[in-house]
Amino acid sequence: MGIETIIRTCTVAELEQAGALPELLAAYGDESSIPEFGKVDACFATYRALETSGALHILGVFGPDLVGLASLLVYGLPHYAGRRICAMESFFVEPHARKGGAGIKLLRAAEARAFALGASALMISAPIGSRLAMVLPRSGYRETNQVFLRVLA
Repeated sequence: MGIETIIRTCTVAELEQAGALPELLAAYGDESSIPEFGKVDACFATYRALETSGALHILGVFGPDLVGLASLLVYGLPHYAGRRICAMESFFVEPHARKGGAGIKLLRAAEARAFALGASALMISAPIGSRLAMVLPRSGYRETNQVFLRVLA
């Protein structure tokens, strides 16, 4: 049985103040990092600027400490008449908090938040072979694109 969790919107400032954030980011990095980018090192000044502009929206999973988060970027697609979409910038739940379904609950909460923000779709990138990549197709998502990376500097 998993831990009892609460999912709610939160601010960048709340994340910065969360005592469990360093451990959460370390676990996120272990599971989801892109080696070419180096170690996960959150730039909170950038997150704050995105939040201030209205582009970034965060959901936190608390049980009672921070055990997961989803960060959404909302924007209009110029080549689709400005259609509003959300892209999942980050999505992670600590392994010990997943047994109670916190991951799928966070996914559904992110969908609801994206819809409330006026988005017509939620796009999620998942590491190849990851648990998230296996869960998404069983959760109503279809693969539409592949992401390719080439390091430039």
